[in-house]
Amino acid sequence: MSRRGARLSDVARLAEVSPGLVSRIVNDDPTLKVRAATRERVLEAVEMLQYIPHASARALRSSRTGLLGFALHRVNDPIYAQLVDSAQAAATSRGYSVVLLSAEDLMGRPSAHRALVRGHRVDGLLIQSGFQAVDAGLQDVAREVPSLVFNADETPGLRTLRLDDAAAARAATRHLMDLGHTRIAFVGAEGATSRRRFQGYAEALSGGGLAPLPMIAGGWEAESARAEIASSLAAGGEATGLVVASSTSALGVHAGVLASGAAIPEDISVVSIHDTWFAEHLTPSLTVVQLPLADIGSAAVDLLIEQIEESTEGETVLDEQPPRLIQRASSAPPPQR
Repeated sequence: MSRRGARLSDVARLAEVSPGLVSRIVNDDPTLKVRAATRERVLEAVEMLQYIPHASARALRSSRTGLLGFALHRVNDPIYAQLVDSAQAAATSRGYSVVLLSAEDLMGRPSAHRALVRGHRVDGLLIQSGFQAVDAGLQDVAREVPSLVFNADETPGLRTLRLDDAAAARAATRHLMDLGHTRIAFVGAEGATSRRRFQGYAEALSGGGLAPLPMIAGGWEAESARAEIASSLAAGGEATGLVVASSTSALGVHAGVLASGAAIPEDISVVSIHDTWFAEHLTPSLTVVQLPLADIGSAAVDLLIEQIEESTEGETVLDEQPPRLIQRASSAPPPQR
């Protein structure tokens, strides 16, 4: 049965319940008490028939909620404070409000996905991609509702926006090369964002006649990065300079290097992509390459509203403002051996 043709009675018949119960479930009636198995059976029928409640269908045609969903990985990551602030300001100036969502939760709970997309709870979605395998599922969501996917590689059928990650990694790597480092490693993670940054790191080394070292898979969290760098150093890692994929990861790298007994920057220099509030308060303070996070927040909202008005596809790279190196105390010439 087609998505447009499904009726409430069709869902009720398939789920073997009354149409009234179906209506209360799909409209999230807070007073409803129903067995979990029954609720799931109804939602499976909704999914199978691609049913859209009549009220939601009318909303799709004639009105808007004034809400934009913002699906982020690691919503509490301090890196994204500027991005979220600028997105909220841009949305307010355009007459919208922003609702923060967990990308992992959105994909982990199919009922949340159905309620959000088919229930027309938001007019559009800003979706953070480029970090992990679940991104494929998020990109499927982006094809069901007006969306702007940021941090992703260019993807057919989607409107995407990203920063110039490779340029940021080139700047960080060249800074260490200019200081005299020849053994420079990249501490990265899974996903397209890290791949682009590793590419920039490798390009900078190649331009200086140096070869890249195997990537240290530190992940996007401070805890995993600390454990991985400690393991690498214990195994005899000889890098004198580290380019780290994000400042949150660099927080863990910084702690792991010091815990191993090495000194920063006397033994190992550390340079991070992204600046955030804690970077200058570490001891020693963290050298970073600053990217325009505030710009991507406001640009994402503007592009999303364009998507709501008229759907398009294609990629935008924010590269007009070059990455800016902020040298602090964590980078210096390599040790003399």
